[in-house]
This record gives sequence, structure tokens and C-alpha cells, in this order.
Amino acid sequence: MLTLRLNGVDLSRTVVRSAPSAMSELSAAGKRIMQSLPVPPHLAAWSARTRAAVRPVMAPYLELCRVPRWMPDFLTPVSSDSDFATALEQVLATPAETMLAELRPRIESGDLPDRTARLGDPAALRRLRAAAEAFHAVAVAPYWTDIVASVHADRAARGVTLVDQGIDRVLHTLSPQLRWQASTLSYECPGGADLVITPGGRGVTLVPSYLVPTPNFMDVGTSPVILTYPISHQPDELSFTEPLGDLLGRTRAAVLAAVVGGRSTSEVAAVVGISAGSASQHASVLRSAGLITTHRTGSSVRHLVTPLGSDLLSRGVHDGRTRGSMKA
Repeated sequence: MLTLRLNGVDLSRTVVRSAPSAMSELSAAGKRIMQSLPVPPHLAAWSARTRAAVRPVMAPYLELCRVPRWMPDFLTPVSSDSDFATALEQVLATPAETMLAELRPRIESGDLPDRTARLGDPAALRRLRAAAEAFHAVAVAPYWTDIVASVHADRAARGVTLVDQGIDRVLHTLSPQLRWQASTLSYECPGGADLVITPGGRGVTLVPSYLVPTPNFMDVGTSPVILTYPISHQPDELSFTEPLGDLLGRTRAAVLAAVVGGRSTSEVAAVVGISAGSASQHASVLRSAGLITTHRTGSSVRHLVTPLGSDLLSRGVHDGRTRGSMKA
């Protein structure tokens, strides 16, 4: 049993991350492939395509994903960016001693091969980079627009719940695998030891994920506790992705969702995975339709969703139809 105990300050500092974590999605993909986890219907096509595309060059990364209920913290840093290239550079900048401190117990127990201990060497890091890039290219990159749109749909739904019913309801409905009761959020992790996490005022950052199979907690230093949770994909789950995609086009729908909370053109481009020029064009169309506004302060430009845009997103969350599976 893993238990997260929150006080009033923690609750006031609980936020939902505005974009998916590139490295969390990649590590979740690796765990699904390497551990032969049950494949839910919405990931059946993704699983088949990804397994068929696995190549030996990906081994240095994938072998780090094979240990049940464990992943090296350095592969999913607390501040993991939604831009894969930026996030990967952060991972590779991890000091060698930090990497080895995490890996050595797993190597000694036989969970990881002895060659993993060479990760501190420049040549081994280059192989890890090539492996991560190759796996990302087949497991995550082709689906990134769908992943971003789904994360924003979940975040928008949480926002509506927060405004209408409060943070208590947000945490109560976060995931069927999590139980919220009496200021504690608990997770019955199979095979895991009992662990209690007490942020003590640091707060919690909730990270919705498309690919992660089970909730993951990360408690590092003075940072907020990171709770990555799987977006629910029940048969009766409602999602705005397809209805808005049919109406606006999938990329434009993702741009509208990305603007929630306020973003610059370059930030929207990075989150959605398109060029700044394309993001600007989509923003112009959405602005003409009255779905967003654009404010300039000096050289800075910021887009915001209008009440009409927010209503469209909310209606899509509540009135849409489930999207079925990720598409290539």
C-alpha cells in the first residue's frame, strides 16, 4: 500500500500538469512492451505496431524498462519537458554517480545486465541516446498529437470538476486505482512494500498520462510530489478528441486545448509538436472563430481561451464519444 498524506497547504498547491511528460510516456511505452502487461482495447493497435517495430538498437533503453514496479528516477526527471529532445538532454546530463547509485542495486540483484553499469561512459550514453531516440520514433512520436489532445481533454475535465465540485471530487475521481479518503490518497500496488509519503506543504503535481499502466509517485527533495496517473479509457468514457477533431481538425483541436491556461505561440507549437508557423496559422483561425484571444505585451504574445472556446472544450469532454484507439 502506498499512501499519500496531504494537509491543507498541500491541497492548495495541488495542480494538474498542462502537458504530457515526454519521458514518462516513453518509459511507460517501454514497460508495456518489455513486461508484456495486459493490453487494453484502446492500445491494441499501438501495441501491435510498436512490438513489430522494435529493433536491437533500442535495447540499451528498453532493458531499463523490464523490471516490474520500478523505473530509474533519472529517466523520468521531476521537471521532465513535453519536448522530447529537451527532456532527453536533461536525462543524459544526469551525473554518472547518480545513475549508477540507482542502477547498482538492480544490477547486483540480477534484475539488470552487468553492462548497464557502463552507463557512465560517454560511449554508453551515446548508445542510450540512440536507443531512446529510435524507440521514441516508433512508440511515441507518431501518436504525440493524440497523446497531447487526450491529456488536455483530461485536464479540461478536471478543471470543470474543480470549479463545480472542488478539489475533493477531483481527487476522488482521479483513477479507479486510487482511493481518496480522509486527506489520504492510497494505491494498492501489487507486490510493493507499505510506503507513506507526506509532502508537508510541498503540494502535488498531477500528471495525466496516456500510456502509463498504473499510478506512479515520485518524491524528490523539496519539489512537489509527482503523481502520474493513467487517463481512464473505459468503454463509456467520454472524450472531446474525435468530436472536436471532426469539427476543427485534429491538430487545430489540439491547439485549442493547448491554449488552456494561456500560452505563447512557441509554447503551443512545442506542446502540440508542430512548427511555430503552423501554430500561428491555427491560432489565427481559432481567434477569427472567437474561440481564443491573443494579447501582446511588448514582444510577448499570449493566447487565451475565450468563454466560447472553454464551453466548446467542456461540451466536448461531456458530450463526445470515445475515440477507441490511437491512430498512426
